[in-house]
Amino acid sequence: MTRLSEEEFYEKVYGGWLGKNIGGTLGVPMEGKKELLDLTFYPVLPDEPLENDDLDMQLVWLHALEQYGARLTAKELGQEWVEHIFFPFDEYGYALGNLRRGLPAPLSGSFNNPFNDCMGSPIRSEIWAMVAPNRPDVAAYYAYQDAIVDHAGGEGVFGEMFFAAIEAAAFSESDRDRLIAIGLSMIPEDCRTSLAVRDLIRWHGEGVDWKEARELILKHHGRDNFTDAPQNIAFTILGWLYGENFGDALLKATNCGYDTDCTAATLGAILGIIGGRASLPAEWVEPVGDRVVVSPPVKGFPAPTNLDELTRRTIRMSREVLAVWEDRTIRLEDYEIAPTAVRYLLPQGSSEPQGLSVTVDYGAEGPSIGAGQRKSIRIAVSNRSREPWSGTLELETPEDWSAVLERPFALAVGETFEWDAEVEAGAIVRPSYALQLNVHRNHDRVVWSTEHIPLALAAATHWRIAGPGMPDGKDVVFPGHQLRLAEASGDETPGTYRASTKLVVPTARDVKLIVGTTAPVVARLNGEVVLDNAEPAENMPAFHRAAHNRCVYVNLAAGEHTLDLEFRIEGNPADEDIFVLPVSPEQSSLPGGTYLYSDVVFAKK
Repeated sequence: MTRLSEEEFYEKVYGGWLGKNIGGTLGVPMEGKKELLDLTFYPVLPDEPLENDDLDMQLVWLHALEQYGARLTAKELGQEWVEHIFFPFDEYGYALGNLRRGLPAPLSGSFNNPFNDCMGSPIRSEIWAMVAPNRPDVAAYYAYQDAIVDHAGGEGVFGEMFFAAIEAAAFSESDRDRLIAIGLSMIPEDCRTSLAVRDLIRWHGEGVDWKEARELILKHHGRDNFTDAPQNIAFTILGWLYGENFGDALLKATNCGYDTDCTAATLGAILGIIGGRASLPAEWVEPVGDRVVVSPPVKGFPAPTNLDELTRRTIRMSREVLAVWEDRTIRLEDYEIAPTAVRYLLPQGSSEPQGLSVTVDYGAEGPSIGAGQRKSIRIAVSNRSREPWSGTLELETPEDWSAVLERPFALAVGETFEWDAEVEAGAIVRPSYALQLNVHRNHDRVVWSTEHIPLALAAATHWRIAGPGMPDGKDVVFPGHQLRLAEASGDETPGTYRASTKLVVPTARDVKLIVGTTAPVVARLNGEVVLDNAEPAENMPAFHRAAHNRCVYVNLAAGEHTLDLEFRIEGNPADEDIFVLPVSPEQSSLPGGTYLYSDVVFAKK
């Protein structure tokens, strides 16, 4: 490990943030273009950096470090998200909707989220590397805590860990191949991100030119969604492998197309850390300057105004981070958790597992329940302390549910107790349901202390589904907003499928109703046709960029509304992903429109 002087450290952190701004400003105007591009310089010549979520969210994470300290986790990052980040984009919007319903990470990132393989978290890696210079393991740990807030169970997690490890190591290592190997060592060998990068390295070694390498990435690892992480991470590394200098590297990454602001911004940061501020060519630096520009939907905290302030605040937090993790090596298995579970350390507020560790796993369907539905929640309690523990687990449920559940436990040091708690929801439908797990500790045959752990379940969606093989239909419950027609009907026959539900709206509002599907669709609201479109459409279940011919704007009064959908499916219905989403219109009273109306309930018709 190379020891950096204060001046060297400053120059590398500054260079990383400046490179981030340069790459983001280069790529932002081309974001989403899937064709091979031919840029030779900035497509839009600015006099300051263009606003970009790639940097915006890392400013919030810096604020989180300053607020909560070096031991912050996904829990605190989720709190910051609800308070300061109002982006509706793809995985951001789904995660925010989950957080607002009381679902903490990793549930916020895994539940009902079709975008957890995407680029929203790999673009946020730099802050963790800069506060953990020369500690790729620590940087990857923070990246994991960050990414599971909106990408749990997906490739976005591995992408952020990969980049964070590279960037942390780049403070003392400048060899490109060794840095890539360090990044790969932090993620599973069989994940899509790792496979895409390893294939690219092989193709580069075989003498394949960069344009052919781009085509091979798309052929073997590509996805239609331009924000899919593995293909874009490979494009970032492509620019690094084939680039002849700083500008050429960023241009090649950008000219691959797809999520161009992300690929160029991350590569610019990596190169800026390796070479420091002085290594960045003046022709690329001068158009962006040293300002920090923040997008309006990111607000409510003291954002730095320029790169000097950002650099100094980053360095200040790095001292605390390095002190906390000085003598400990962190491995993925030390903190990895199933995307359907949440882990709590007791006593609450603990940062190390030295008392009880309580894991609550909601199972394959995730943290949701329908009216009258039964659900099993697995609660595992592990004794990580140095003395035996005994007591009682008590699960409190809403008043109209089944009775309070209790289970005694006794644990020797190192033992684990598991309890499959069965709950049954009442008839009252709410957007979410508050539960509480009470962990009572016994001492000398009496209750000595109690820890209260708040839990939450989101409301499942109720539908009546009918298809060619089931014309009368049947009532089904889906855990989230996706309609799984073939699974519900038990039929994979092409033809006409129908889905009906009752929307319960608590207050009058304007609604952008999205029916995300490629199939021709007819939608009736309270018996009136509001959408009838057989034109082709991309199935893009994003709040802000759903296909315009699969959306309808309606004004809904408070109360109950009947929604009937009809789909004409030509292929196998199991291949048709359908999402029905009530979101706000694009314009709202504050920046950050097109958010999920998480209080609108899909009830039994």
